[in-house]
Amino acid sequence: MTLIELIAEASGWTNDITTIYVEQPWSCEANAILVSPAPDTTDPVKRDGKHYEYFLETFIAREIIEGFIGSAEEQCQRLISYAQNDA
Repeated sequence: MTLIELIAEASGWTNDITTIYVEQPWSCEANAILVSPAPDTTDPVKRDGKHYEYFLETFIAREIIEGFIGSAEEQCQRLISYAQNDA
């Protein structure tokens, strides 16, 4: 699943102990996974032979895009910017 596809499902994220991990380089088309329960560390995880980097907890991602009016691409870019600069 790509990051933009994962973000499109944000309304279904009900578990606040879930974390988003994304393959580098981060982009809307990068592969992304949800990890639950969230690890106690921000170390990368490996799934199906791929390495994923810590991105954001789902509750933070929801707060960032909640009420944001924009396309799915704009929401995705907003989260990437936050994860790179503010997280």
